[in-house]
Amino acid sequence: MPVPRKRDRADAVTATLRVTFQGCQTDGICYPPMTRRVKLAIPSGTVTPVSTPDTPAPATVAPLPTATTPVDAAVATPDTTTSAASIATDVERTRPPEEVLARNPRGTSSLLVALALALTGGLILNLMPCVLPILSLKALSLAESGREGGDARRRALWYTAGVLVSFVAVGALAIALRAAGQALGWGFQLQQPWVVGLLAYVMFAVGLSLSGVFAIGHRLAGTGHGLASRRGPVGDFFTGGLAVVVASPCTAPFMGVALAYAFTAPTPLALLVFAVLGLGLALPFLLIGFVPGLASRLPRPGAWMDTLKQVLAFPMYLTAVWLLWVLGKQRGIDAVGLALVGLVLLALGLWWFQRARFAPAPLQRALALALAVSALVPLAMLHRLPAETAAAPTTEGHAAYSADRLAALRAEGRIVFVDMTADWCVTCKANEKAVLNTPAFRELLATHDAVMLTGDWTNVDPAITAFLEKHGAVGVPLYVMYPRGGGAGEVLPTVLTQDGMRRAFERAAR
Repeated sequence: MPVPRKRDRADAVTATLRVTFQGCQTDGICYPPMTRRVKLAIPSGTVTPVSTPDTPAPATVAPLPTATTPVDAAVATPDTTTSAASIATDVERTRPPEEVLARNPRGTSSLLVALALALTGGLILNLMPCVLPILSLKALSLAESGREGGDARRRALWYTAGVLVSFVAVGALAIALRAAGQALGWGFQLQQPWVVGLLAYVMFAVGLSLSGVFAIGHRLAGTGHGLASRRGPVGDFFTGGLAVVVASPCTAPFMGVALAYAFTAPTPLALLVFAVLGLGLALPFLLIGFVPGLASRLPRPGAWMDTLKQVLAFPMYLTAVWLLWVLGKQRGIDAVGLALVGLVLLALGLWWFQRARFAPAPLQRALALALAVSALVPLAMLHRLPAETAAAPTTEGHAAYSADRLAALRAEGRIVFVDMTADWCVTCKANEKAVLNTPAFRELLATHDAVMLTGDWTNVDPAITAFLEKHGAVGVPLYVMYPRGGGAGEVLPTVLTQDGMRRAFERAAR
C-alpha cells in the first residue's frame, strides 16, 4: 500500500527500510517477531514544507520504490516489495509442507504430529555416533547389575529422569535466549568454546577411569566421569544428562520439524515437545528395565567386563580428540594447546588422587584435587582468543555464503545450492563425506552451471541464524536449492543422498 514519506532534501538518495512484523492466529497463537531490511533507491522529489500549528504540512503520499538488493533477506526477486505480508508469504513458500505445519500450530492434530516426530527423532538419536559412547557405558553398567528386575527398573527410571530434565532445561534455555534476541538455535551450547573444552575434559576423564588410572566413584562428584559411572540414582541421572549434552551435535531425521514447532509454539507446548524428544532418547533403556524378556538377554556378569570396560575407553579418547578439533576450528591452535595443558593437569591430579586415597595425611588428597581443578584455568583463558575465520572455499562453483552473494547469483538466473553447516555438527560432516565432497556432486554443479554457497555456523553468526529462521530451521544442517530463473527455494532433507541431490538439481533446472 502507499506509504507517506516526509522529505528534507530534494536530491535522489539511497536508504534502508527496516520492517518488523508479526503474524498471529485467530486463537491467539503468535509467531516470533521478524525483521527484514531492504535497500531503497529514492528518486529526486520535492522537500516537504515545514509545518506550523496553524498550517499542518500535507503528507506526500507515494508508493515506495521497488527494492533493489536485500541486506539480510535470503532471496531477491524482481517482484520483491516492502510489504510485510509479501515477505511473510515468501517465507512460507520456501518451507516444505511439514515445516509450514510445524510453524503454524492449528490444534491438536499438529501437536500430535510434532510429538510423534519428536519421539521418533529422539529414538533415532540412540544410533548417532556422538551418543553411542555414553550409551555403551550405561549398557555396561546394566549388565554389571545382573538380571535384578527391580534394580533395572529403578536405574532405567533415574536415567530417563536425567534425560527428560536435561532436554527440557536445554530447550527452555534456548527458547529464553532466543526470546531475548540472541542468535541461537539447536546445539547453541557447542558454539561456546569453553563448553566444547569442558566436554573434552569429561570424555577424557571417563576414558582415564575406564583405563584404570583412578578408581571410580570416590568423592569425585565434581568431575563428570565419577557421576556417570557410579552406581545408584545419582550416577544414572547424571548419565542421562550427559547423553543429552553430547547428543546436541547430532540432528536425527524428523527432529527438524519437531524443533521448529517447539521454537514457535507456546512455552508449555514447546517444553512438552522437548520432553518427548528426551523420552525417545531414553526409550531403549526404559524397555530393558520394564520388559523382563529384554533384560534376560543381557550377558551374564563376568571377567570379560573388565576387558570391555578398558576397550570402551578408546571411543572416549576419540570423542575428546574430536572436541579438541572443533575447539581448534573455533579459536585456533592456541586454544588446542591450552586445552591440552588442562588435560595433562587433569590427568596428573586424578592419578595423584588415586595414589593418595589411602595415605594417612589428607593434605596429599587435597593437593591432588586442587591440581585437577586447576585444569579449568586454561579453559577460562579461551575467551581471550579471537574467533577463527572460516577458510573460503577454493573449488570452482563453490563460495562462502552471504545474503548479497546469494541475491547477485539469483539475479543472474543461476541455480544456487546453499549449505548451512558447522564443524560440531556430526550429521553435516556425514553428508559432506558421503555426498557434498564427492566428484559426483561437483559434476552435478558443473553440469547445471550451479553455485554452492556454504555458511559456517561453528561460531555464533546472526546472518546465518536469520537465514535458518527464514526457512523454518532451528539448527544445522540446512540445505536449500534455489531454482534457475527465480522462484522460492526448496528445503532439502536433513540426510542427503546422491540420487536425491540429482533429482533436486533436475527440478531446479526446469
